[in-house]
Amino acid sequence: MWKGRERETLRLLGLHSEAVLAVVRKFEEMIQAFSSFEWERACCLGREVTLLESQADDRLGKFNRALAGGAFLPAYRGDLARLGSQLDNVSDVTEEVSRTILSRERTWKVMKRAGKRMERLREGMVKMGELAKCCTEALSSSVKTLLSNMDLAEAQAKEVGRREHESDLIEQGLIVYLYEREKDLDPLTVMQLDQIIHGIGDISDQAEEASHLLLILIYGFRV
Repeated sequence: MWKGRERETLRLLGLHSEAVLAVVRKFEEMIQAFSSFEWERACCLGREVTLLESQADDRLGKFNRALAGGAFLPAYRGDLARLGSQLDNVSDVTEEVSRTILSRERTWKVMKRAGKRMERLREGMVKMGELAKCCTEALSSSVKTLLSNMDLAEAQAKEVGRREHESDLIEQGLIVYLYEREKDLDPLTVMQLDQIIHGIGDISDQAEEASHLLLILIYGFRV
């Protein structure tokens, strides 16, 4: 279906999606360490998130240069550029929430002192991190499958939305639970935990936005 230049450009987009996925996978490790009270390990993993995000930026640059070199008709070029940019938003948001979490050592200490009283919040954040990874895995698989199987690529893109919905439900439940515990926590900790929970959920949100752009491309390629 694809000519040489188009195939190479899609391959580069697939490599970019893999790099974005590496960022989110490392973030999942980081949130697990944070929730398990392994602060030093979480900080180390956070630095790796930043390094991987830079590598994802490099992959995006290679894809954009290939796209600017004339691959694809102009009608598709803009949609592909927007998809690449939205994929990059996934890694950008992941790094941003990673930095936010690691600048909240005080919140981590409060959670550690609270022990089992914060267990539901910690488990929920870990689950949201896992779902962010699942969203990004389905997204990356869909991007790479564009080269060989459009029907499978569509199914994988739609899987992103299902996973994002799961994350939304957990996020809503955690926010309700957080404010039910408001009397047990100081206002600053409540605000910071609210920010962290929403930040983790935003990773899945950004992946879903990318999947919408991907579906538009898939439907256009079929015409």
